[in-house]
Amino acid sequence: MAEHRAEQILAAVQTSVSALTLTGDNVERGRADDVPATATPALRVATGDDQIVDPWAQGLLDSELEVSIFVMVHDSAVNVESTLNRVRKEVNVALVADHTLGLAFVHAIVELGARKPSLSGESAKPAAAMELQYRVKYRRSRTDPSA
Repeated sequence: MAEHRAEQILAAVQTSVSALTLTGDNVERGRADDVPATATPALRVATGDDQIVDPWAQGLLDSELEVSIFVMVHDSAVNVESTLNRVRKEVNVALVADHTLGLAFVHAIVELGARKPSLSGESAKPAAAMELQYRVKYRRSRTDPSA
């Protein structure tokens, strides 16, 4: 049996933001521990709320899944906020290249914005993180969330 459509969406998002110029293949899902400085810039894809738009619809349900992409940087040679914004641009370009993420059941992905950067670390080793937020509207079967 196929995965829940939300899982398929998250996998497609992860694939879409893999191999970007700045982050390369430093893209993960479901990681709870810290990312080492040597593995940044990096992205972490995470699921958010998944709300059914019209719970009274017959047969098929439209849902809106929130997806967060956390950008993490760690660098003493450059302005970490500038790096965050350069990665943010690459992520946006990658995700809007195909508004369906290559999935027939996805209606659209839209950017919701970004949270204020979180800065930390010593001046010799500054670190920063920023959450980018997206919403994906998709359709699924009422009786089988993988269809």
